Amino acid sequence: MYPFIILCGGLATRLGEIAVETPKCLLKLNNKPFLLYQLEYLDKNGAKDVFLSVGHLSDKFYDFTRNYTFQNINIRLVDDGSEPLGTGGAVKNIIAKINSPSFVMYGDSFLRINFENIYNAYDVNLGPLIVVYKNDGMYDVSNVYFDGKHVVYNKTNPSHLANYIDYGIGIYKQSDFKNMGKSFDLSLVQEHFSNIKKLQHFEAKNRFYEIGTPASYKKAEKFFKNYES
Repeated sequence: MYPFIILCGGLATRLGEIAVETPKCLLKLNNKPFLLYQLEYLDKNGAKDVFLSVGHLSDKFYDFTRNYTFQNINIRLVDDGSEPLGTGGAVKNIIAKINSPSFVMYGDSFLRINFENIYNAYDVNLGPLIVVYKNDGMYDVSNVYFDGKHVVYNKTNPSHLANYIDYGIGIYKQSDFKNMGKSFDLSLVQEHFSNIKKLQHFEAKNRFYEIGTPASYKKAEKFFKNYES
């Protein structure tokens, strides 16, 4: 299984006061940090090496990793530093250091999926692989559609044809970033490989839960009450 990179450096501006002193993915749902749900799922589903990409309020993550231990995963923190790298720059930085294709996830999204199936679907000779979900605009703006066998992805200006959404997990390798600068959004990499028809995909069947807005936070909290029972 490839290493996992979890992007945890977002500023959480849409969440307002509850995220001023606490990083978004460390906010508690039912008295448990959101990131802990993610890491426990990874721990039970084949992950080994997990890199947390941190920046904003990074000291909180050092406290977090001292307070929790896991049976199967080894967690390492990678601090982006004071200069914003964007999601793409943060991933590029870590992959260059570990020299391995890697799963990339967002710290504010919880995904119930079989990682081994994604791993087996990935072709290292093509571009990155993104996981997609047939959204039809239900949970956020759809940004993916299929033109025959080709994945058409555009986050910047989604097509009216889009009926799938980028699920929040993918696989990337170092060469995917060779023409990118230091600071950029990961979506630009996906758009590039979509344009040259080398973007891969895997379709998820379970919906995702994220905590980027007050409304989605409440929905996730409701889900985890049942998930824990």
